Amino acid sequence: MNDYIRKINWKKWIERGKKVGVMRLALLIIAGVLLLLSSFGGQENKKEEKKSETKQLEQLEEYQLNTYIENMESRLTNVLSQVDGIGKVQVMITAKSTQEKVVLKDVPYKKSTVKEQDGSGTTKESTEMTGEEGTVLEKQQDGSENPYITKEIQPEIEGVIVIAQGAEEKRIQAEINDAVVALFSVPSHKIKVMKMKK
Repeated sequence: MNDYIRKINWKKWIERGKKVGVMRLALLIIAGVLLLLSSFGGQENKKEEKKSETKQLEQLEEYQLNTYIENMESRLTNVLSQVDGIGKVQVMITAKSTQEKVVLKDVPYKKSTVKEQDGSGTTKESTEMTGEEGTVLEKQQDGSENPYITKEIQPEIEGVIVIAQGAEEKRIQAEINDAVVALFSVPSHKIKVMKMKK
C-alpha cells in the first residue's frame, strides 16, 4: 500500500484538482446567474399576469355597470310609457360607481386576564381583549374559496334624463320627475325632463 501511495504523482493530482475546482466554480457562477435571470423573468411574468387580471376585472365591472344601466333605462321607459299623457319616452341614466359587494368579516378575539399583587397585598385584575379581523370564505363546488357576500349595493344613480312626447305639460313633467325620484332616490335637480321633437 505504501508503495502505491509513493508512486502517485501528487503534483499532477493537485493540478487536476485546481482545474476541476475552477471548472466547478465557473459552473456554479453560471448556474447562479441563470437562476437570477429566470427569477427576474418570473417576476415580470407575474406583473404582466396581475396587470392582465386587473384589466379583465375592470372590463367586467364596466360591463356589469353598463348592463345594469341598460336594464334600469329599459324598465323606466316601460313604466313611463304606460302613463296616460306621456306618450313615447326615451331615457338616459348615468351612474356614479360600480356595484359594491359587502363581505362578511369575522373578528375572533382573545381574552386574557392578568392578576397583579402590589407590595401592600392588594390584588389588581386587568382584562385585555385582542382581535384580528378576517374575511369569511365560502367553499365553492370546484374547491375554490370566495369571500362570503352579505349584500350587494347597486351602483348609485347620478342623473336621469327623460325625453317624452307629453313633456310640454307641467303636470306630466311633475309626474315624470316624481316617478324618477321615487324609483331611484335621485334629487330633483339631477333629473331633466324634456319634450320629444315631433
